[in-house]
Amino acid sequence: MQDMAGAGPQILLLPRYSDLGPSSRLRMSQFVPSLRAAGFETRTDPFFSNHYLEQFFAQGRQDKFEAVRSVTQRFRTLSRSAADAFWIEKEVFPFLPTIMERQVWGGQTPYVLDFDDAIFHNYDQSGSAIVRALLGNKLQPLIANSASVIVGNEYLADYVTRAGARDVAIVPTVVDPARYPVRTPVDDGCIRIGWIGTPRNARYLEPVVAALNALADHIPLKLVTIGAARIEGLVIPQDNLAWSEDKEGELLSVIDIGVMPLPDSPFERGKCGYKLIQYMAAGRPVIASPVGVNSSIVTDCVGRLAKDARAWSDAIEELARDAALRRQMGLAARRRVEEEYSTAAAAPIILRKFEDILGTARRAG
Repeated sequence: MQDMAGAGPQILLLPRYSDLGPSSRLRMSQFVPSLRAAGFETRTDPFFSNHYLEQFFAQGRQDKFEAVRSVTQRFRTLSRSAADAFWIEKEVFPFLPTIMERQVWGGQTPYVLDFDDAIFHNYDQSGSAIVRALLGNKLQPLIANSASVIVGNEYLADYVTRAGARDVAIVPTVVDPARYPVRTPVDDGCIRIGWIGTPRNARYLEPVVAALNALADHIPLKLVTIGAARIEGLVIPQDNLAWSEDKEGELLSVIDIGVMPLPDSPFERGKCGYKLIQYMAAGRPVIASPVGVNSSIVTDCVGRLAKDARAWSDAIEELARDAALRRQMGLAARRRVEEEYSTAAAAPIILRKFEDILGTARRAG
């Protein structure tokens, strides 16, 4: 647990993971410097340990011993907390009944929730009838009793509004552009198609692999994956790069085009387009499935939307053959990130939210 700093109002951050988890790092911890600069004290207590997350990423295995330890630790944290407000990523106790969340929603401490994907569909659309029955509505009391809910897109905003949220703020998942150097791509005659993500999500690459295989005979292509294993069935070369938080901006500078394929299903509609924003921050054009917020992020100025295998092939071929268009789109993409998808754009919204909530709490007390 990270200690409080300063002497202002105290905010206890309750992310799902440490900074090893992209959602926790991007939706919460990257705003800690801004909160502290504004006079807030902060402390962070992740639910899952790094060991749990590393096993999950590498093997898809959920360590039950670690999960039990995590529940015990969070109970202890909440029972001892003297914070003025909580900032909670998604839920307090994953996959436990609503009554467990009552420690927060039944208390007097105001709290803010943050959703960057549709985790509620893990419950209300679970393949298990028992999970649907016991947990289908588990998030509704937590949402309805929150001081505010911060969400990454309209799909999530619609859900929390229907669940009874009194205040909803849409804040996209953002990046610090300074961490993404814009560099001239390597000009060696090969076009590098880039994808960044966890090994678990590399399954989404199927339509891209099909398109690349179809183009392999007449365009020199290479797939660059950052954080994924070797892709089966790929006939073009693949550079398989290890992900590193410190170096991800540098790693993306080697690609020519960034891709984000997704199936059009309920859970994926709740995603926040983070990959696209990373590629765009690096000054690269993008191609994405028109699913959820992707359709808002990807305009004709920064890339192309591809709804099926033929569209993926056409979009890759168009951008691969036109260096001037790639350069033009990349510059426009970087500008858009700086203006709309940067920490500088998002931090003031989050700061105002906590200033309003804690100001109200102090007056009420």
